[in-house]
Amino acid sequence: MGAPRSAWSLTETPPDAHLRARLRSFYREDTAYASQQASHDLAYFDRFSRVVTAAVDVPAPRILEVGSGVATALRALVDGRSGSSAVALELSAEALRRLKHQSAGRVTGVAGDALDLPFAEGSFDAVACFEVLEHLPDVGRAVDEALRVLKRPGYLIAGIPNHGSLWTPLADAIRGRTRRAFGVDGRRGALRWLRRNLGVALRKRLRGHRRFLYREPCLDAVRGGDADAVYYACPIDLVRFLRLRGGTLVTDSARLRLGPLGWCLPYEFQGSAVLAWRVD
Repeated sequence: MGAPRSAWSLTETPPDAHLRARLRSFYREDTAYASQQASHDLAYFDRFSRVVTAAVDVPAPRILEVGSGVATALRALVDGRSGSSAVALELSAEALRRLKHQSAGRVTGVAGDALDLPFAEGSFDAVACFEVLEHLPDVGRAVDEALRVLKRPGYLIAGIPNHGSLWTPLADAIRGRTRRAFGVDGRRGALRWLRRNLGVALRKRLRGHRRFLYREPCLDAVRGGDADAVYYACPIDLVRFLRLRGGTLVTDSARLRLGPLGWCLPYEFQGSAVLAWRVD
């Protein structure tokens, strides 16, 4: 079975070779998409930067950011930590061109694919990605590749939206918001999205469903709102996957923002999450 054919269809089967090739071509060659991603300022990455800073307690870490774009956050993180160095892995030729002109030297841009990292085992103290996994056609393989190049002990940090959130469609229903990337048109569409996500949450929580879910992305235009996302991102997926790989969750964006209350807030009621694991 191939990838789902609409914004509402979800499948456990990763995308086929044809869709994978389309995704790779889109992210490597679409300069409009690269420009859109490069427009984010440092404030956009604030939660990501705070989690990386809080989790990575190595004095002079070597950090890999996967799908870095122009590495706005990574450059600031390295500048703020003496002796640290970093590699920015990116598929987009346009993003790498921009990074080359903006980097001061301690961040090295490398062309590469998250599913086949061009690095030896145990090369980095920390591997991080922000709003990248939802665009990958095989999330499990991407995480395993990150773990392969991670030193022991090491830190894995991932920031993803929560497409399976219960809070987001509820808020959209109240506001009457439209999200065409997910087939949501006004209040009725938001309530339909909420019902679908209730089903997803029940399957994952009560039945122990551990598989990643995929959807059909829209690659015809730069529309924003995760129109190009292929993985139906749910933080609980990563929590369970990393637990099976020996990772220990050390902090996340909700805990840093809300303190003790953040430890009690279910992922289903968060619109997005940045999570950090220690891997021994």
